[in-house]
Amino acid sequence: MEPVTKKPCIDICEFNKKEICKACGRTRQEKKEWKKLTADEKQAIWTRILESHGTGKGKKPRALRKLYEKARDRAQKS
Repeated sequence: MEPVTKKPCIDICEFNKKEICKACGRTRQEKKEWKKLTADEKQAIWTRILESHGTGKGKKPRALRKLYEKARDRAQKS
């Protein structure tokens, strides 16, 4: 399977004290450098944030999972 490279932003940027976005789970640094990261680095971030921020039944976790699934399906069709 090809790595998902679409950014995990769900347009709710709010950072906690540890500089991690409460919605997508990326750090400020990861958000800033996203375009420069390799596909494998992006996939590793996706894997981490799906475990930390993509679980649960809330609106934000559902939006994050939906975005990932859509990007994954698009990558598989390519």
